[in-house]
Amino acid sequence: MESVAATRLADQLRSQQQQLCDRVSSRLLAAYPELTRTLRLEENYPPIARLSEVAVERLNDLVRSVLIFDLPSLADQELRWAHGVLPRSGVTAEHQASMVRWFFEEVRKLPLSTMEVAISREIEQHFLVQIRQVHQTS
Repeated sequence: MESVAATRLADQLRSQQQQLCDRVSSRLLAAYPELTRTLRLEENYPPIARLSEVAVERLNDLVRSVLIFDLPSLADQELRWAHGVLPRSGVTAEHQASMVRWFFEEVRKLPLSTMEVAISREIEQHFLVQIRQVHQTS
């Protein structure tokens, strides 16, 4: 992964985090309203904000870490952990894969260089392959 482009992309993800996370959270809740039940919402805590906090912001931070450290294995570890925990709350591989796809769709709406787009596609594919592998081995 080209380090200058990866660093620029990580910076964009940091600066655009709230907008990215809100858009992806909205889309997830619209497509999968059943996720609302898994959030254990407190009264007066909007579902979009809660989903953003517990899922999409975490994904954003993980992608940034992969970019900064050039360590895709960070995602592997996180996805294996998630597979052991999230299904108990009703979160499926489909939910996870949709979040990843929609996150990267939003990322690619940012003003990115050709290299940054290529890196985003590479990381997205890595995440999607890992999600499939983790769920197939169970």
